[in-house]
Amino acid sequence: MGKIKVLVLAAGFSRRMKRNKMLLPFSHGTVIENTVRSFFQAPVAEVAVVVGYQQDEIRQALASYPVRFIENPNFPQGMSTSVQEGIKVLGEDPQVEGVLITPGDMPLIKKETVGALIEKFREGSYSVIIPVYQGKKGHPVFFARTLFPQLGDVSGDVGAREVVRKNQSQCCFVEVDDPGILIDIDCPEEYERWSKVMENRKNNFNRNK
Repeated sequence: MGKIKVLVLAAGFSRRMKRNKMLLPFSHGTVIENTVRSFFQAPVAEVAVVVGYQQDEIRQALASYPVRFIENPNFPQGMSTSVQEGIKVLGEDPQVEGVLITPGDMPLIKKETVGALIEKFREGSYSVIIPVYQGKKGHPVFFARTLFPQLGDVSGDVGAREVVRKNQSQCCFVEVDDPGILIDIDCPEEYERWSKVMENRKNNFNRNK
Protein backbone atom coordinates (compact mmCIF):
# COMPACT_ATOMS: atom_id res chain seq x y z
CA MET A 1 0.00 0.00 0.00
CA GLY A 2 1.36 3.41 -1.00
CA LYS A 3 1.74 6.54 1.06
CA ILE A 4 -0.71 9.40 1.58
CA LYS A 5 0.91 12.69 2.51
CA VAL A 6 -0.42 16.07 3.61
CA LEU A 7 0.48 19.45 2.13
CA VAL A 8 -0.31 22.45 4.36
CA LEU A 9 -0.06 25.84 2.65
CA ALA A 10 1.32 28.44 5.06
CA ALA A 11 3.51 30.74 2.97
CA GLY A 12 1.26 33.76 2.34
CA PHE A 13 1.18 37.33 3.62
CA SER A 14 -2.26 37.12 5.35
CA ARG A 15 -3.19 40.47 3.83
CA ARG A 16 -6.82 40.39 5.00
CA MET A 17 -5.75 39.70 8.58
CA LYS A 18 -3.00 42.38 8.40
CA ARG A 19 -0.74 40.14 10.50
CA ASN A 20 0.38 36.55 10.06
CA LYS A 21 -2.73 34.53 10.86
CA MET A 22 -0.73 31.30 11.11
CA LEU A 23 0.98 32.60 14.25
CA LEU A 24 -2.09 33.93 16.08
CA PRO A 25 -2.92 32.30 19.44
CA PHE A 26 -5.74 29.81 19.05
CA SER A 27 -7.03 27.16 21.43
CA HIS A 28 -3.98 25.14 22.50
CA GLY A 29 -1.18 26.87 20.61
CA THR A 30 -1.35 28.83 17.37
CA VAL A 31 -3.57 28.59 14.29
CA ILE A 32 -0.96 26.64 12.32
CA GLU A 33 -0.30 24.27 15.24
CA ASN A 34 -3.98 23.37 15.49
CA THR A 35 -4.21 22.85 11.73
CA VAL A 36 -1.23 20.51 11.71
CA ARG A 37 -2.18 18.61 14.86
CA SER A 38 -5.30 16.93 13.44
CA PHE A 39 -3.29 15.41 10.58
CA PHE A 40 -0.82 13.80 12.95
CA GLN A 41 -3.76 11.99 14.53
CA ALA A 42 -4.79 10.54 11.14
CA PRO A 43 -3.31 7.69 9.03
CA VAL A 44 -0.91 9.74 6.89
CA ALA A 45 2.75 9.08 6.12
CA GLU A 46 3.99 12.66 6.39
CA VAL A 47 2.85 16.23 6.99
CA ALA A 48 4.63 18.89 4.94
CA VAL A 49 4.23 22.63 5.49
CA VAL A 50 5.03 25.11 2.72
CA VAL A 51 6.60 28.25 4.19
CA GLY A 52 7.54 31.64 2.82
CA TYR A 53 6.51 34.79 4.68
CA GLN A 54 7.90 34.83 8.24
CA GLN A 55 9.05 31.27 7.76
CA ASP A 56 11.45 31.36 10.72
CA GLU A 57 8.58 32.14 13.08
CA ILE A 58 6.41 29.37 11.62
CA ARG A 59 9.26 26.88 11.88
CA GLN A 60 9.67 27.85 15.52
CA ALA A 61 5.93 27.52 16.21
CA LEU A 62 6.01 23.97 14.81
CA ALA A 63 9.35 22.99 16.31
CA SER A 64 7.77 20.28 18.48
CA TYR A 65 6.02 18.62 15.50
CA PRO A 66 7.80 16.27 13.05
CA VAL A 67 6.75 18.27 10.00
CA ARG A 68 8.68 18.56 6.78
CA PHE A 69 9.22 22.17 5.76
CA ILE A 70 9.20 23.11 2.09
CA GLU A 71 10.43 26.61 1.31
CA ASN A 72 8.64 28.52 -1.42
CA PRO A 73 10.80 31.43 -2.63
CA ASN A 74 8.04 32.52 -5.03
CA PHE A 75 5.26 32.85 -2.44
CA PRO A 76 4.53 36.55 -3.25
CA GLN A 77 3.20 35.33 -6.62
CA GLY A 78 0.26 33.51 -5.02
CA MET A 79 -0.97 30.25 -3.53
CA SER A 80 -0.43 28.30 -6.73
CA THR A 81 3.34 28.59 -6.30
CA SER A 82 3.06 26.85 -2.92
CA VAL A 83 1.06 24.03 -4.49
CA GLN A 84 3.65 23.71 -7.25
CA GLU A 85 6.59 23.66 -4.85
CA GLY A 86 4.94 21.21 -2.48
CA ILE A 87 3.89 18.76 -5.19
CA LYS A 88 7.34 18.89 -6.77
CA VAL A 89 8.98 17.87 -3.48
CA LEU A 90 6.43 15.30 -2.30
CA GLY A 91 6.12 13.79 -5.76
CA GLU A 92 9.79 12.83 -5.69
CA ASP A 93 8.83 9.87 -3.51
CA PRO A 94 7.57 7.17 -5.94
CA GLN A 95 5.59 5.50 -3.15
CA VAL A 96 3.27 8.50 -2.72
CA GLU A 97 -0.20 7.62 -4.03
CA GLY A 98 -1.83 10.92 -3.23
CA VAL A 99 -1.74 14.18 -1.30
CA LEU A 100 -4.26 15.96 0.92
CA ILE A 101 -3.98 19.72 0.41
CA THR A 102 -5.27 22.31 2.88
CA PRO A 103 -4.65 25.97 3.71
CA GLY A 104 -2.83 26.45 7.00
CA ASP A 105 -5.57 28.62 8.50
CA MET A 106 -8.09 25.79 9.00
CA PRO A 107 -7.51 24.70 12.62
CA LEU A 108 -10.83 22.92 13.23
CA ILE A 109 -10.69 20.01 10.76
CA LYS A 110 -11.38 16.71 12.53
CA LYS A 111 -9.02 13.74 12.28
CA GLU A 112 -12.07 11.58 11.41
CA THR A 113 -12.57 13.63 8.25
CA VAL A 114 -9.01 12.99 7.14
CA GLY A 115 -9.50 9.27 7.75
CA ALA A 116 -12.77 9.23 5.80
CA LEU A 117 -11.15 10.79 2.72
CA ILE A 118 -8.28 8.31 2.78
CA GLU A 119 -10.69 5.40 3.23
CA LYS A 120 -12.73 6.55 0.24
CA PHE A 121 -9.60 6.65 -1.91
CA ARG A 122 -8.65 3.14 -0.84
CA GLU A 123 -12.15 1.89 -1.73
CA GLY A 124 -12.37 3.20 -5.28
CA SER A 125 -10.62 4.84 -8.19
CA TYR A 126 -11.35 8.54 -7.67
CA SER A 127 -8.64 11.10 -8.47
CA VAL A 128 -10.17 13.95 -6.45
CA ILE A 129 -11.97 13.50 -3.13
CA ILE A 130 -13.64 16.48 -1.46
CA PRO A 131 -15.33 16.63 1.98
CA VAL A 132 -18.83 18.12 2.15
CA TYR A 133 -20.68 19.47 5.18
CA GLN A 134 -24.38 20.32 4.80
CA GLY A 135 -24.02 20.67 1.05
CA LYS A 136 -20.88 22.84 1.13
CA LYS A 137 -17.48 21.71 -0.11
CA GLY A 138 -14.42 22.23 2.07
CA HIS A 139 -10.86 21.15 2.88
CA PRO A 140 -8.68 19.16 2.85
CA VAL A 141 -8.96 18.01 -0.75
CA PHE A 142 -7.36 14.75 -1.81
CA PHE A 143 -5.53 14.49 -5.15
CA ALA A 144 -4.26 11.21 -6.56
CA ARG A 145 -0.77 11.00 -8.00
CA THR A 146 -2.14 10.92 -11.54
CA LEU A 147 -3.01 14.62 -11.13
CA PHE A 148 0.40 15.73 -9.84
CA PRO A 149 1.44 17.01 -13.31
CA GLN A 150 -1.64 19.24 -13.42
CA LEU A 151 -1.05 20.45 -9.86
CA GLY A 152 2.50 21.32 -10.83
CA ASP A 153 1.14 23.54 -13.58
CA VAL A 154 -1.42 25.64 -11.65
CA SER A 155 -1.22 29.43 -11.77
CA GLY A 156 -2.56 32.51 -10.02
CA ASP A 157 -3.91 32.66 -6.47
CA VAL A 158 -6.61 29.98 -6.69
CA GLY A 159 -4.48 27.06 -5.57
CA ALA A 160 -5.72 23.75 -6.93
CA ARG A 161 -9.30 24.77 -7.77
CA GLU A 162 -8.62 24.77 -11.49
CA VAL A 163 -7.48 21.13 -11.31
CA VAL A 164 -10.74 20.21 -9.56
CA ARG A 165 -12.74 22.03 -12.24
CA LYS A 166 -10.94 20.22 -15.07
CA ASN A 167 -11.49 16.80 -13.50
CA GLN A 168 -15.14 16.91 -12.42
CA SER A 169 -15.79 13.41 -13.76
CA GLN A 170 -13.10 12.02 -11.44
CA CYS A 171 -14.38 13.78 -8.30
CA CYS A 172 -15.98 12.11 -5.32
CA PHE A 173 -17.78 14.06 -2.60
CA VAL A 174 -17.77 12.65 0.93
CA GLU A 175 -20.38 13.87 3.42
CA VAL A 176 -18.76 14.44 6.82
CA ASP A 177 -20.00 15.58 10.22
CA ASP A 178 -17.38 18.31 10.42
CA PRO A 179 -18.12 22.04 10.11
CA GLY A 180 -14.38 22.58 10.48
CA ILE A 181 -13.88 21.80 6.79
CA LEU A 182 -15.52 25.16 6.03
CA ILE A 183 -13.93 27.31 8.75
CA ASP A 184 -10.86 29.32 7.82
CA ILE A 185 -9.33 32.11 9.90
CA ASP A 186 -9.03 34.62 7.09
CA CYS A 187 -9.90 37.99 8.64
CA PRO A 188 -10.05 39.61 12.11
CA GLU A 189 -13.80 39.01 12.46
CA GLU A 190 -13.45 35.28 11.81
CA TYR A 191 -10.52 35.05 14.20
CA GLU A 192 -12.41 36.77 17.02
CA ARG A 193 -15.51 34.66 16.45
CA TRP A 194 -13.81 31.27 16.48
CA SER A 195 -11.38 32.19 19.25
CA LYS A 196 -14.37 32.93 21.47
CA VAL A 197 -16.04 29.65 20.51
CA MET A 198 -12.92 27.69 21.43
CA GLU A 199 -12.44 29.62 24.68
CA ASN A 200 -16.04 28.89 25.69
CA ARG A 201 -15.56 25.20 24.93
CA LYS A 202 -12.41 25.15 27.04
CA ASN A 203 -14.17 26.90 29.95
CA ASN A 204 -17.13 24.52 29.79
CA PHE A 205 -14.79 21.54 29.75
CA ASN A 206 -12.91 22.83 32.80
CA ARG A 207 -16.15 23.46 34.70
CA ASN A 208 -17.38 19.93 33.98
CA LYS A 209 -14.17 18.17 34.99
